[in-house]
Amino acid sequence: MYLLLSPGATPQEHYKRALHVGWVHELLGVSLPMLMEAYHLYQQRIKRYLGSTGLDTQQRELLCNALHQRLQLDIEAQIASHARCDVEIVSLLAALEKTIQETSNLADLLRHGLQILGSFSGISACLFSRPDAHGVMQIEADGGQEGRLYAEALQSRRAPPFEIQTATEAGNGPAGRAWRTGQIQVNNSFSQGDAMRPWRIEGEKRGFRSAAAVPLLDESRQTFAILSLYSGWPGFFSAVTREAMLRYIQHAMSHAVLYREQSTVIPADVRRTYQQCLEDGAVQMLYQPIVDLRTGKLDSVEALARLRGAQGRIIAPAAFLPAFGNAAWLRLFQLGLDQVCRDTRTWYEQEPHLNLAVALNLPPDGLTQDAYRDSIFETLLRWELPASILQLEMLEAKESLDLAKRDARIAEFQQAGLRIVQDDLGSGHSSLLRMDRVPCDRVKIDQALVRSTLNRPVRALEFIYHLTLLAQDFGIPVTVEGLEDDGLIEAAVILGADHGQGYGIARPMPAQDVMSWNRAWTLPVNPERPRTALGALAGYLLWDHKLGLLTDWPDLAANFIKKPSLVHNYLDRHEKSDPNLPAMLERTQIVALQGHRSRQYAHMRKELIERLGEIWLKERKF
Repeated sequence: MYLLLSPGATPQEHYKRALHVGWVHELLGVSLPMLMEAYHLYQQRIKRYLGSTGLDTQQRELLCNALHQRLQLDIEAQIASHARCDVEIVSLLAALEKTIQETSNLADLLRHGLQILGSFSGISACLFSRPDAHGVMQIEADGGQEGRLYAEALQSRRAPPFEIQTATEAGNGPAGRAWRTGQIQVNNSFSQGDAMRPWRIEGEKRGFRSAAAVPLLDESRQTFAILSLYSGWPGFFSAVTREAMLRYIQHAMSHAVLYREQSTVIPADVRRTYQQCLEDGAVQMLYQPIVDLRTGKLDSVEALARLRGAQGRIIAPAAFLPAFGNAAWLRLFQLGLDQVCRDTRTWYEQEPHLNLAVALNLPPDGLTQDAYRDSIFETLLRWELPASILQLEMLEAKESLDLAKRDARIAEFQQAGLRIVQDDLGSGHSSLLRMDRVPCDRVKIDQALVRSTLNRPVRALEFIYHLTLLAQDFGIPVTVEGLEDDGLIEAAVILGADHGQGYGIARPMPAQDVMSWNRAWTLPVNPERPRTALGALAGYLLWDHKLGLLTDWPDLAANFIKKPSLVHNYLDRHEKSDPNLPAMLERTQIVALQGHRSRQYAHMRKELIERLGEIWLKERKF
């Protein structure tokens, strides 16, 4: 109002000041129609006031025209400020959408997404939180100038953490209400009402005046995360344009987070600790032997990364990998590769005739990003090692968008002598398709299949058998992971797998222990004489499949049935452990003479399989 009546103000000064005032109005959530109505009322009051002065008609008209021009300039600035906010919102949403499209993991999405939201004019902090296994809301990422400090205040309990139940005062704030209702909750004033009382002191230290809690929803409209936004302006989130912005953010971020792997909830301070360990180079590679199940000899080792935390604490990859984005994955790969080359050089110096390859996990984007290719060849050259010492294990991920580049990179690696290993065969339909579409030198059967032998031993062994045959029909050797005891090792050998890996063979170990382990290792299996019920079960499944192939040749089938099987060889050692098993095996052979497809044989087959499974579970307990 001062500039409206100031006789010495220039149009430029007036417009500049009006733009600032207009921007303040916009941040306070004052709508443009409300402003236009206010200017209309103000102009009417000016006219009435001038009519009561002693000015003559000409003077009143001159003054009215001058004030009218300044009011029009003021309105123009208000409209420009409003348009500026619209442009910023469009830019914000475009940047957020670009980040969603370009990030491939949750860590990068949260980091970049919250940076974008926190850079928007009027937003001073934003937090992303999800409940942990105990139902406590954990802040996993922050953004904005005040986001980090406010997150630390909540994590250190200087202000209560968000809660989702109504039983406490902290559960009735915007976050708690948003979680329960699935609706965006806006609080226009930190200093008014009871809703913000638990966070008022800490929030006012950070300059917060209003807040919004945006629930992220799954396909069934259930809340799975909360995005909390804070502004230094009261009423900021109530403007119509901001309400629409919040709804868009809710929709976009809900789909984006759900689309990415839902990892364990990792608090933001823990994420930063992991990141700092990586930046400090606190990475240690352990090595787990992979043995040739035909010869029993050491074939290769898999390099497995660990972080060294405070006081030498070892942090497992299941804890820290979900906290890493693409840049951290690349640094981890580079640090790990350098250690692998150093340790391999040491092994070769100890054992000059050693022919040992090292398998190293390649992140999902490693086949399409040049940085990985450059790191591999530069590091091998620096350590003067041939490419053949390295096997790259492709981690399970969604199909690469650039399939041509992926295939060209695989061909480039293979031509240079590197071998490509497909990990987690059998973990999903996509992995079987990848074996057909992606040229690889080895495949690994998902250890989850092997672990399922505890609950469904027959089904697990059937999967291992058929997946092994399928891969070998493609000319690809098979490694079975998760061989945790002699029974599993024995079953994998009998079912024809090429290589084995797991705790029953060896746990991951430091580089300096590999050679001594190799000198002491022997394969505890004779595939012709099973020592475990699971090995006998694997032998029976092979016997049963061969019998099925002879269905149309009764004489051949009869001769086959009369010959001793691996189950007989198992019983030679374990007949006393289950007196009923020999008779059960004999009855099964007798009904098998009636035909592989007979109902009696199917019944006896089922009983024998279940009995062998029960015996194996008992064996595992001892």
